[in-house]
Amino acid sequence: MSGNARSIGGGNVYLVAVRDFVVSQDLADTVRDFDPGATILTARNCREALTAIRSGDPLALAFVEAGPDRVARARLDIAIRDRGGRLVLLGDDAEDAWEIGSRAGRVWPVLMRPFSSQVVTTLLIASRRG
Repeated sequence: MSGNARSIGGGNVYLVAVRDFVVSQDLADTVRDFDPGATILTARNCREALTAIRSGDPLALAFVEAGPDRVARARLDIAIRDRGGRLVLLGDDAEDAWEIGSRAGRVWPVLMRPFSSQVVTTLLIASRRG
């Protein structure tokens, strides 16, 4: 892996692509509490996220700080889906798209702020149901 992407753990694979270190760590800690054997790939942007998931390992869930337009342009949604994963968006652009009701903003779940570990855990449980 290149850039800031790194892998931690050894079970199901999750992606946390968030610029803010504290938010990234909070999400990773919640995933680790939910799935102690998890492999958590981290990245700071869509480009690094694409690099991180190119390993071909099956992906359970990806938390990506980006709006739906950026995700689609980067084709990150396709890369995540090709690895069997589900996508959750977060951040300003994702929230803005959700709030204005754009069709693109309703394609993927949006983790709205402020969020709690309970909300993240609910998304993790839902991702297991398929």
